[in-house]
Order: sequence, then structure tokens, then C-alpha cells
Amino acid sequence: MKIFTAEQMRAFDRAATQEYGIPSIVLMENAALRVVEFLEMKFAPLREKRIVILCGKGNNGGDGFAIARHLANLDCSLLVLCVSSEELRGDALLNYEMLLHCPTGLHENDCRIITIPVRTPGKDERPADSRQTLNAATNRFHYADIVIDALLGTGFQGGVRGEALLRAFSIEWDCHATRIAVDIPSALNSDTGEAAPEALKADYTITFAAPKRGMFLQDGPEKCGEIWVGSIGNTSGQMDETQTGCEAITREKARALLPERPLDSHKGAAGRVVVCGGSYGMSGAPTLAAKAVLKSGAGLCIACVPDRVLPIFAAAFSEATSHPLACDAEGRLIESAADAVAEYWQDAHAVALGPGLSRSDGALNFARRVVRECPHPLVVDADALYALPVIAEDVKKREAPTILTPHPGEMGELMEMEIQDVQNARIETAIGCAQKYGAIVVLKGSRSIVALPNGETHINLTGNSGMATGGAGDVLTGTIAGLLAQLKDAQSATLLGVYLHGLAGDIEYSRKGNGLIAGDIADALPDALLELQKPDAEYSNARLRKLQ
Repeated sequence: MKIFTAEQMRAFDRAATQEYGIPSIVLMENAALRVVEFLEMKFAPLREKRIVILCGKGNNGGDGFAIARHLANLDCSLLVLCVSSEELRGDALLNYEMLLHCPTGLHENDCRIITIPVRTPGKDERPADSRQTLNAATNRFHYADIVIDALLGTGFQGGVRGEALLRAFSIEWDCHATRIAVDIPSALNSDTGEAAPEALKADYTITFAAPKRGMFLQDGPEKCGEIWVGSIGNTSGQMDETQTGCEAITREKARALLPERPLDSHKGAAGRVVVCGGSYGMSGAPTLAAKAVLKSGAGLCIACVPDRVLPIFAAAFSEATSHPLACDAEGRLIESAADAVAEYWQDAHAVALGPGLSRSDGALNFARRVVRECPHPLVVDADALYALPVIAEDVKKREAPTILTPHPGEMGELMEMEIQDVQNARIETAIGCAQKYGAIVVLKGSRSIVALPNGETHINLTGNSGMATGGAGDVLTGTIAGLLAQLKDAQSATLLGVYLHGLAGDIEYSRKGNGLIAGDIADALPDALLELQKPDAEYSNARLRKLQ
């Protein structure tokens, strides 16, 4: 599933009309029908529901007017607040006029449509007029079961302006109805995910053709709620021809990447991974990574840890073999330990470097040697990432694939940026990092981003805030490494690993909420693998799909 910027969405709609002959009014009608179908699916019978629709002056408002017409024909208790009718034009005006002529008698005279002019206070509008009219609708809001937000669409860029709009936002904030956003929550930037202070928080967002980039960045995940994608009549050919450079890692995509295991497989053929890391006091990190390697389906895991840590590791996780490495008096690896690791990775299919490593000079030099000398696909995480900036060119020259999995703080170190600057430009920063190091990069977060050196990006849809727990990143490292050993394809292993890791977290969150810990995520990986193989009729149909 492709992800659009606002400009890409506008170009897509223009192409539908100009190249594929689909009138824009038809696209708007189909958008409205998807929202009504969603309402019927979730809240039937609708005639028992009190529904308020907030409509702006643009195409988003036009969607709202069309939705109102269909709901009026279903005999719903309905209030449409139009801000404002006199500035309407094009398809929005057509749908407003159709709504006025609706056979059920939905018109201004019975106050079921309230129009509020949007002008600049102090010029040709008296703000008190807007307040008085909006206050008259306040009770209807308080008693509403459902509020549909069709005020501002994907064209929103700055702050909310106009007395009437501000008042409309304030009234909706005060109500306790289920909120449905049409295409995107109002006052959320569809490219950056930055929300204005007045931005509304939706319980559900019904977006059209494809999700928008801002839904997954900054404030987007919190403001959008559960996202559904509705078809508006664009042909599959048009979608195939559209290049966005950004896609979602969906359930369908992840399922297509699942490794297959022949009946005559043995543990060596199922994938062999070497995990390098650990330090005294940080033995849990390589333990979690090793557990995730095997829980994701790999056949063998060899953990190379400081000799002072080895007894702790062996006692904690018996299924992985372990080998001691030379360390300093504080139990941290030293550079010469790389000589021993080279013996253990000879038959490996993948190497994971970094969990619990520490940032001592010896440990960082050890990591640099492994990166330079390892001939196998390499997953680099945690403290090992701090070793990379001074050898960026060496990383880029590696012949085998390299996968980096930084959180925003580690990304700041890799790119010499402040954390907030990373968060304000997550996609652009991830791409820049992938190109700087010639690596596949996973920028972890509430919606993790996978960036490729060619500039393509993928946004993961699984995961939750309960996964903000120590060791979760080590589990991700092991998951990707385990899949890499099985699939022998770095991009596929990374995309599937990120999705499975988040899905395992979602499974455990449903059981334990914010009490889940990293070990729970690792233990749930087999459940996630099984869940991904189930039929997905629950998540999609021909015209309306849950983003999952």
C-alpha cells in the first residue's frame, strides 16, 4: 500500500479525472459512500444515532455534504454545520446544493443545516454573530452520538484561522461523541504530521485511495486513531503507475515475505546467526537478541559474549550456544576479541552486533573491526552504532548487506543531529542515513521507518506505546537477524522483522498493557508468526480496508 504526500494525492486525483476519465464529482461521491459504509458497519442501526457533521468550504466539506445526503436518506437524526456556504465552489458547492434539495426536507429552514460565514473579524463580520449561531448548536453537539469531521482536508498547512472555525473546533472538543475524521483529522498537516493546537483527535479516520504521510509522523498516529482506507474508484492501473517512494508495511506485504521451510530442513539449513555483544551488567541484551533469533525461526544461534558474562548468559538461555571473548577488568569487550569472533562466524548466515556492548574504547574498536572484516550480512544496533560515524566510508564499502536499527538518539549520533531535528524530519533523516552508510536503516519509533539507500521508504503499521521498555530494541535486532539467516535477503528480512516485532508487541499489549516487557515480545514472536498466517477477511474487503 503506497503512502502519499498532499501534492502526490492532488496529482493522483488530477490524473484520475484527466487521464482516466473519472469525473471529480464521482470521486467525491465514492468517498462519501465509503464513510457511510463504515458507519453502517460499525454503528448500525444508524437511524437510532444522533449525528453531527462539520463541513468546511473545500473538497473535504464537499465530502461531508455528500455524506449528509446519504445519512438523511437513512432517516438519521442529523445536524450539518457548514463553515461556510457562501465561499463554496466546484464539487463542494454541487454537493451542498444537492443536500438542500434532499427529498427528506433537510434544509436551512428547519435548522438542520446551520451556515456560519468565515470572514476576518473586524472587517465585514461581527464575531458575536458566529458565536451566537454556534452556541445555538452546542446542545446538539453535547447529545450527539457521532461527530463527523469534514472541516479541513489534506491541504491544511498552517494555523486555524477565522472566528467561526475556531469556535467550531472548540465546540467539538467539548463533546463526547465518537469522532470520525474524513480523509484526515482537521488541522493535522498531511505531510509532516504536525498538528495545530486546535487539531481534533479522531477515534477513526477514513482516508481515500491511500494513507497520507503525516498520519504516521509526529502527532499523526495519536490524532488519527484507527485508520481505514476506502476505494474511490481509481483503477488499479493508476495506482500501479503512481510512484510515491513510500509504502506501508501491511499485513499482506509481511505475509508474502514469510520464510518457507522444506520438510527435510535441519538446524543448519534453517539459518545460523552469530550475536556479538554484552558487557558486565548488560548480559540481558544479548540474551534477548539470541532468544529473538531462535523465536523468529532460525535454527542456530551462537552468542559471543565477554568471558565474565558467559556464565550469566548460559544460565539465562540454554537454547543458544555461547563462546567467551576477551574483555577488560570491567567485563567489556576489547578490540582483540574480534579475532575469536571471526572463527565463529565462518558458517554463519548473519551476524548481529551491538546489544549490551558498552561504549568503552575497547568495545567500540571491537565493533569497528567486526564491521570492517565481517563478510556476512550484518545487523548493527545499540552501542555498536556509536562506533560507526568515524568509519562511515568503510561501512558504505561493505560488500555484504548492512542493517542499522537506531532509535532517535542513536540516529542523532549517526547523523550528527539533535534528537528533535531527527523527530521533525524522520523520513528525510532515515533516507539520509541510509545513503550516508550505504545501509538499510530502521529508524525506530511509534511508526518505525525503514529506509533504503535508493531513497525508498517503508512505514511499519504494527507496535504500540507499551513497547517503550528496555530491551525491546535488542529483540528487534535478533528478530531481523534470525529472519535474515532464513530469507537470505536483507530488505525482506528487515521489513518482515519490523512488522513481526510490532505484531508480537501488539499481541502482548492486548494481554498485559503497559506491563509488557521485552522478554514478552520475544516470547510472542511465534504467536505473531501464526497470527500473520491467518486469513485477513477481518481487516479488508473490496472497497474499505483497515490499515493493519
